[in-house]
Amino acid sequence: MGKRSALALVSICVACSDGGGAIIDARSVDAGADGVVAADAPLTDAPSTDAPDPDAATVDAAPPDAAAVDAAAPDAAPLDAAALDAAPLDAAPLDAAPLDAAPLDALALDATPAVDASLCGNGTVDPGETCDGNCPTTCVDALTCTTDALVGTPATCDVACVHTGTGCVAGDGCCSPGCDNATDSDCPFVIAPFYDPAYDIRDLGSAPGVPTNYGGLTIVPSDPSTLLIGGAANGSAGAIYRLGVQRDVDGHIVGLTGPATLARAGAYNDGGVLFTDTGVLMLARYPTNELGMQRAGSTVDDKVVALTPIGIPSSVGGLAVVPAGHPGAGRWKSLSYPSGQWCEFTLTPDATGTYDVSAPVQRLSLVGGPEGIAYVPLGSPLFPNPSVIISEYQGGRVVTYEVDALGDPIVATRRDLITSLVGAEGAAIDPVSGDFLFSTFGGGNRVLVVRGFQQTKRR
Repeated sequence: MGKRSALALVSICVACSDGGGAIIDARSVDAGADGVVAADAPLTDAPSTDAPDPDAATVDAAPPDAAAVDAAAPDAAPLDAAALDAAPLDAAPLDAAPLDAAPLDALALDATPAVDASLCGNGTVDPGETCDGNCPTTCVDALTCTTDALVGTPATCDVACVHTGTGCVAGDGCCSPGCDNATDSDCPFVIAPFYDPAYDIRDLGSAPGVPTNYGGLTIVPSDPSTLLIGGAANGSAGAIYRLGVQRDVDGHIVGLTGPATLARAGAYNDGGVLFTDTGVLMLARYPTNELGMQRAGSTVDDKVVALTPIGIPSSVGGLAVVPAGHPGAGRWKSLSYPSGQWCEFTLTPDATGTYDVSAPVQRLSLVGGPEGIAYVPLGSPLFPNPSVIISEYQGGRVVTYEVDALGDPIVATRRDLITSLVGAEGAAIDPVSGDFLFSTFGGGNRVLVVRGFQQTKRR
């Protein structure tokens, strides 16, 4: 959501002539000590002969205005070389037309007319005036997103209305020029230019009944009409809440239905919230650097694994498993906040229906204070290679990376998907439409959906 000034360029051209209007030839000639070309001096580019050509036109025999161009013999002196001594080079000195003859400051470079104060009050809007006898007294434009002000006075005939935006103020329902969603939550979210032709973003609003701030989110695989989202994230009172989702005829998520209901425990929930293929809900716990596990049908943490002792840097924020068909399918990944360390670890089923966590490997580090992780559905537009989406909490954006054979991001391929965010947190792919869902921790605490990805399941 500038003005340019026009500058008039004035150029002054000075021409030197032989007095008769002809431009003096620029070729070199022989001159005497007084700078005058000798009448019998041959032109430097004229051929030399032992005897003069009787047909040649001489300077004395053929005055310049008598010699016709088409009448001269081939070796005759060109017309513009004739009678150069009649108009010596210094006969019309350059200072005869001084460059300051028309000074630049005498030119009207500014198109704004001068104001003649004596004309104010004559009832006519003269040049430089905005009004005269008809000056406005109010400036109400009936737009809620502008402030209105009068400038100038009737006494000087320069009254005008000025309408400006309300500024970057969250919650006033306005998005003023110069603001974006990072500075004003009333401004729309915007897809980055590279992806804009194929994708669009929709704000589903705040999740009704979910306490702020929001953590991660996921669609229940066995019930795609249900969304789980972390509320009161990062604290001991955190919990997982259940909301309904509304879909259009193509299966895209178009809204949330509430109010939310308490679904499960979720102390210290953060950006990583997702199910295993056996129905166990996995929760990244920040700042305690733990991994919580809840068996299918459970509402409490059935197992909590401390990650620092096994070598995963504090504190885990994002979790993902590489989907089937992608390079590195089945591998579990984690992201630590704020350091951005990307790790791989192994889950081994235990005897209680949860998992043991082992063999962590730190692969690389990502920028932006990363949180949520979601792998791009294969075949999606503008993603020729397998890729992953990362929600950057500190960076205020959502970005993409191509991945290598292990499903790890290739750092050099980082590209913006959404910018001008505050608190990008969770990340999930809708198993029905392929839409990308993410939440924000702060920044208005929103749930947003990005359309355009390859649909993962037909309805």
